[in-house]
Amino acid sequence: METLHSFQVRGMHCASCASIIEKTLRKRAGVSSAEVSYSAGTAKIGYDDGQLQLKDLERLIEPLGYSLIVAGATVTSHAVNADSMEKMHEIMVLRGKIQSSLPLALVAILIMGWNLAGDLNWAPKMSDSLHQLIQWLLACMAAYTLFYTGATYLHALVRFFRHGAANMDTLIGLGTGAAFLYSLVLLLFGAQLKAYLEVNDGYFDVAIVVIAFVTLGKYLEARARLKTGAALESLLELQAKSARVLRDGMEVEIPVEHVVIGDCVIVKPGVKIPVDGLVIEGESHLDESLVTGEAVPVKKGPGAMVVAGTLNTTGSFTFRATKVGTDTLLAHIIHLVGEAQASRAPVQSLADKIAAVFVPAVLVVAALTLVLWLVFGTGPLGFAHALTLGLSSFVCVLVIACPCALGLATPAAVTVGVGKGAGAGILIKDAATLQKLREVNVVVVDKTGTLTRGRPELVEWRTVSGEDEARSFA
Repeated sequence: METLHSFQVRGMHCASCASIIEKTLRKRAGVSSAEVSYSAGTAKIGYDDGQLQLKDLERLIEPLGYSLIVAGATVTSHAVNADSMEKMHEIMVLRGKIQSSLPLALVAILIMGWNLAGDLNWAPKMSDSLHQLIQWLLACMAAYTLFYTGATYLHALVRFFRHGAANMDTLIGLGTGAAFLYSLVLLLFGAQLKAYLEVNDGYFDVAIVVIAFVTLGKYLEARARLKTGAALESLLELQAKSARVLRDGMEVEIPVEHVVIGDCVIVKPGVKIPVDGLVIEGESHLDESLVTGEAVPVKKGPGAMVVAGTLNTTGSFTFRATKVGTDTLLAHIIHLVGEAQASRAPVQSLADKIAAVFVPAVLVVAALTLVLWLVFGTGPLGFAHALTLGLSSFVCVLVIACPCALGLATPAAVTVGVGKGAGAGILIKDAATLQKLREVNVVVVDKTGTLTRGRPELVEWRTVSGEDEARSFA
C-alpha cells in the first residue's frame, strides 16, 4: 500500500544536500515521490510499504552522510524541543570552530598585507629566514583550519569521490584542499621544483581565510534557521501540559497526553482548556481569540463546545472530552503550520533545478579554466607561470561559487513567511498560497479592529441627555 510518510533529516549542510537526497530516493523502485526541505530539515516520502521499509530508505542515503528519523503525525513539543536542541548543538560546535579559526584568519590576512606592502615598497620586505619561518607557520595554521574547522568540507569531498554526490561543501573542500596540497608541495619540494616550475609562496593563507569565513557564514545561517521555528514553538506553548479529570469519582491531575475521549475534565479559572469537548456542568467566559480573533471572552454553559488552547477567565466548569491528541483543533493548526513551512513554492522548484546542476557545472568550469590556462597560456607565459595562474583561477572559481544562497533563499523565505504569519494569527495553507499573495492588491475583512489592534477600542462617544460630553465622563 502506497502512503506518504514524514521524516526528520539529519546531516544536511546546504540546499544542494536536499537535491541529492531527493534524486537518490526517487531513483529507488517503490518510491513515488520525495520532497526534502533544507530549511525545515524534513522529508516527505511517498513509497509502497509492501516493497520498502524505513531501513531500506536509510540505507540509500546513509552512505551520503544523511539519516532519516521518523516524524509523528503532528508536530509535538518534544519533537520541536529535540530539533531545537540539535540546532543549538550545531551552533555551539560552529561557534567553537570560528572562535579558533577567525584569529588564524586575521593573522593570515596581516601576513598577506605585509607581503603586498613589501611588493609595492610600502613596507620593508621580509628576510628570507623570516619568510621561510612564516611559510611553515602558515602551513601549520592551514592544516589545523582544514582538518578541524573544515572537516565537514573534506568529508563532502570524500563522498563526492566515492559516490559522485556533490554539494556546496564539495566546492569548498575541493578548492581549499587543492590550495593546501599545492602549497604543501611547494613548501616541501620548492628547491627541487625551481628548475622546472616558477615556484611561488602558495595559497596557505587562502585556505585559512576561506574556511574561516565560510564557517562563519554557516554559523550565522544556523542561527537564522533556529529562529525560524520560534512561531511554531509559540503555538506549541498554547497547549496545556496537564488536565484535571474525574477518575473513579476522584479529581486527579494527569498529563494531557493521557486524556481519553469521554473523560470528564474540570477547568478552574485562569487555566487553559486541555482538549476539545462539550460543557456538561457549570458556566464561565473563555478567551477564544486564538481561534476566532475576538478579544471579548465568550460565555460558555452546558451544551457549548470548548477548544483546546483557549483560556478560562472566570468561573469553573466541567466538560466531556470529545477530541484529544492529534484530533484537537489546536493540533490541526500546529500541523498545518508545520506542513506549510515544509511545503514548496512553485518558484522554489526552479531554484532547486538550478541548484541541482549548479555544483557539477561549477566543477566543470573550474577544471576547464585550469585546462585553458595550460593550453593557451603556456606559449606566451611559459608552463610554470601558466600553471601558477591556472591553479589560482581553479581555486578562485571553486571558492567564489561556494555560497549557496540560490537554493537557500527561497525555502528560508517560505519558512520565515509562514512562521511570521502564524505568529500574527494568520494561517497560510502552503507555500504556493504564500507565493500567490504577491499578486493581491486589496484585502477585505470584516474585523478591522480585531485585526489591527487585537482588541476593540472606543473611538467616539455622544451623550443623549444634552449634558456636556466632557462632564459626563468626569
